[in-house]
Amino acid sequence: MKLRSLFLFGAGIAVGVTVMRKLTQDDPDVAHGPQRQSNANPALRALSEQTVRLSDRATVLSLDAIRKARGVIRERLADSRYDDAAWS
Repeated sequence: MKLRSLFLFGAGIAVGVTVMRKLTQDDPDVAHGPQRQSNANPALRALSEQTVRLSDRATVLSLDAIRKARGVIRERLADSRYDDAAWS
């Protein structure tokens, strides 16, 4: 009885490994997009990092400007004589 259980256990492991290998293979029909490549040139890498920093800062500033403009619009509508505008 124990030898048969050991054989079934080993067969289960072999089937599991075979299925795992089959499932982890790359599919040739799937198109892969461009892969990230690091710039070998340190000057280009520094320029790229600075560009990312600058664009992040521009994003924050533009969002702040949008929030400020929305606040001004809300204040003007609250002060206006048209009280039927519903703002939540």
